[in-house]
Amino acid sequence: MKIARPKVLLAWSASNDEIAVFRKYLGNIAEIIVMPKTSEQFKDVVKDVDVIVGGFIPDECIKVSSRLKFIQVLSAGADRFNFELLKERGITLATVSGANASTVAEHAILLILALSRRLVFMDRALKEGKWIPYKYETMIEEVYGKNIGIIGYGNIGSEIAKRAYCLGMKIYVIKRNPLKGVKYRRLLKFVGGPESLDYVLRISDYVVLSVPLTKETVGLIGERELRLMKKTAYLINVSRGPVVDEKALYRALTEGWIAGAGLDVWWLYPPHKGAPSTLGIHKLPNVIATPHKAGWSKEARKRALILAAKNVKAFLKGKKVMNIVDYDRGY
Repeated sequence: MKIARPKVLLAWSASNDEIAVFRKYLGNIAEIIVMPKTSEQFKDVVKDVDVIVGGFIPDECIKVSSRLKFIQVLSAGADRFNFELLKERGITLATVSGANASTVAEHAILLILALSRRLVFMDRALKEGKWIPYKYETMIEEVYGKNIGIIGYGNIGSEIAKRAYCLGMKIYVIKRNPLKGVKYRRLLKFVGGPESLDYVLRISDYVVLSVPLTKETVGLIGERELRLMKKTAYLINVSRGPVVDEKALYRALTEGWIAGAGLDVWWLYPPHKGAPSTLGIHKLPNVIATPHKAGWSKEARKRALILAAKNVKAFLKGKKVMNIVDYDRGY
């Protein structure tokens, strides 16, 4: 009796090059199915697959699948999934954490430099035919010797630290467990746990958020925390929008509690009409806004696809899978 090969669904409009990555690593051990054209066809196909690779999979699709045992997302975060449902059905969820770490780190540094050098302001002024005069009010800032507070010191946070060190910045870190797995410790001025958050907020000229979105981190930065920051400080968020209280940040930016912000992540996303911020934070003059593209590079995508393909192969062969999500911890 011939045993049917497991079915692996690539749940996005994969290009030929992307499909080739999975064919290279999976060979003949699995049948690769490419994303159907319509949502109805997708629901029909998902009923009979063992593995799904891609982005967010709605609950209704997971519930109709009788064979699904593994979901491999192509992002570092998986907070949109219903962990209780996956746990109940015995489905393993894995991310490609680390694949885009260097890309996101570069973007965080870009936001820091763009804010300190007033890059967007100068670019817009010149394009409008305005020559900015040499006045105290138009001066830019150096980042050399400034304090950077990195809240969340995983793959992304440690890559940010490496780059900040090269710019001559003093690095203060908040890590869930400051005694375990601290990369590049010799580069760091300070490493503390969550209880040291206030200290880092007070001392930092730039506060960078790179934590996962969990029950513990929702609203981590609210009015109290923003008021602890220097009035000359900047907030950089490359983690998730809800880590910051939207209303509190709006007040902080419009009332001068902090100098500005660089935001790549948001509270709402299209097709929601209020996206990305119902308060219009993305339109404020002291904000540099990007549309959640910090990790979207050619290099990061290639690493993510390879990591995902290797993970699927490992799962199907009963070997160790990288970056399995802990449903209790939330990442």
